Amino acid sequence: MISQALLHPLQATSVDFEYCFDRSLHCLATRYTNTTDLTDSSDTTCLVFACGIALSQETWIPIIKELFRISSSTGARRIGSAWVVDRPNHGNSALVNSEVLKKYYSVQFPSLQYSTAIHTFLTSSILSASERRNLVGIGHSGGGGSLIQALNYGLRDGHSIPLKSLILVEAPLVGPEAWPFFGAMYDAVKNSNARRTTSWPSKDAAMKWFETRFPWKSFSPDVLQIVKDTYFIPDPQRPGFVTTKTTVEQETACFVDNGTQLHAGPFLLTILDILPTHVIAGSSRDMWPPPVYDLIEQNTRKARPHLASLTVMDDVGHYVIFYFLPCG
Repeated sequence: MISQALLHPLQATSVDFEYCFDRSLHCLATRYTNTTDLTDSSDTTCLVFACGIALSQETWIPIIKELFRISSSTGARRIGSAWVVDRPNHGNSALVNSEVLKKYYSVQFPSLQYSTAIHTFLTSSILSASERRNLVGIGHSGGGGSLIQALNYGLRDGHSIPLKSLILVEAPLVGPEAWPFFGAMYDAVKNSNARRTTSWPSKDAAMKWFETRFPWKSFSPDVLQIVKDTYFIPDPQRPGFVTTKTTVEQETACFVDNGTQLHAGPFLLTILDILPTHVIAGSSRDMWPPPVYDLIEQNTRKARPHLASLTVMDDVGHYVIFYFLPCG
């Protein structure tokens, strides 16, 4: 549970819902509102965030705070609420699903799982009528891909696209042609994660480990404080120690996808003219294999005439939005 001091001035309410891709799983969606802004919610924007791998939903809190601050201090449309849909095998959702994850998804947890959870959320009664009027989707990394796939599910089920616009942050805009390069990356991730430290004598000790390693070492102090406050639980295997809510096993299971995540990019190209899409990227190549970055650049150039905007930020990489946020 996040402390009120870190949450202020936001108020958070979580909803547990079930979805089914191949087995029933639970997913938590958390709604954030600004307690200092009493704007009439009937004429506001609602944001829906999708998380990248290894990032629990609380990581978005500093970004959400800043977006609320900007919206209340400028002439832009006000934000009424912001929802974050957790990955079902990350954070608090992972704790709820722990037994099923251990039994059935210890090796692979494909992106279509998260897509199905997002689709279920978007087509449920959880969102209010006023929130649906001006709904904006925001996805980071693979979360953006899963959000795109959720829209594809909706269209195939006869739903219209529920979003007014889409913002993709460092989403890999590639198709099946990138599969051979991802396969090599998966082997590297599996080997690296197998050597990772997973248990520490305290949260302070855990943070010393995190703060010297990619990508956390570049995160804003505000984001790191959220990590410290929300990412850890007592280690059931080592009394007196802490471990992460999201196991390394489940992080790896998300990375080791089955190739279906690479259908998101091609589908996005078919809806760019009806869904205003904004792309944000960092200039540093610090995440994907070089051939994947080459493909991303090629595909972005092709899509550029159909994008609502393209922003490339200098001297930052894949975790661009978690780097430079105001503290306090």
